[in-house]
Amino acid sequence: MVGYGFGILYVVVMAVLVGLAIYALVLLIIFLRLRIRELKAAQGPGSGAGPVA
Repeated sequence: MVGYGFGILYVVVMAVLVGLAIYALVLLIIFLRLRIRELKAAQGPGSGAGPVA
């Protein structure tokens, strides 16, 4: 038999991976929002993009 410990280890490893994946997604969203804001600001006021909130 494999034993009971590997099931707990599997759950812990999967929980850590899911947490890291969510953390990476949050960082990616924040980076993309800042990048889009920079690109809109670089276009200038005559581009019709409107005010950057």
